[in-house]
Amino acid sequence: YFDESDVLRILNACDNLKHYCMLNVLFFGCLRSGELCNLDVPDYDPNTLTLRLRETKNGSDGMVYINDDTAKDLNHYLQIRPSLEIDGKEPLFYTDFAHRWTNGDVYRMFMNNKEKAGIEKKGGVHCFSRHSSATLMITRGCDLRTVQAILRHRDIHTTLRYTHLSDAVKREKHNQFLKL
Repeated sequence: YFDESDVLRILNACDNLKHYCMLNVLFFGCLRSGELCNLDVPDYDPNTLTLRLRETKNGSDGMVYINDDTAKDLNHYLQIRPSLEIDGKEPLFYTDFAHRWTNGDVYRMFMNNKEKAGIEKKGGVHCFSRHSSATLMITRGCDLRTVQAILRHRDIHTTLRYTHLSDAVKREKHNQFLKL
C-alpha cells in the first residue's frame, strides 16, 4: 500500500486540476476506478459532502463521503469546466476528447502522477484508492466494521486484508491496552 507520505507526494505531483480532483475523489471516497468513471454531476451533493454510486461492483447503489478540501477543489473544478452531456448524462469527469473516462484512462493518469512523484513501489489505482485509504484508517484506530461500511464490503473477511499494521502501531496498541 501507499503510506501517507506517498499519497501526499502523488497528489502534490499532480499539476492538472481535473486529475487532482479525480485523485482526491478516488482516495477520500475509497472508490474503485469504475465507480469514478460512472459518476455524474447530480451524484455529487456539496451540502452533505457525498457522492451517490450507481451499480457498484456488488450491483447495488451506495453512498461515499469526501472531505471539505476535496469538495472545495471539486466545486472549483465544476465552476470552470464546460458542461458536457454524453448519452443524456453529465459526467462528473470527462476526457479531453469528450468521452467518459475508462478504467484504463484512470490507470494511465494515476501511473503518470505516481511516476512524476518519484514513487517506485508497486501499486496502481486500486492500491491507492482502496488499500491505502483502508490501511490508513485502520492504522489510525478506525474500527473494522466502520472500514467495512466505508469500503462497501459485504463480508468482513474482505476488510480483514487491511489489518496489516506497522510495528510502531502494534507497539502503541500493546502499551495502550496491555496494562495491569
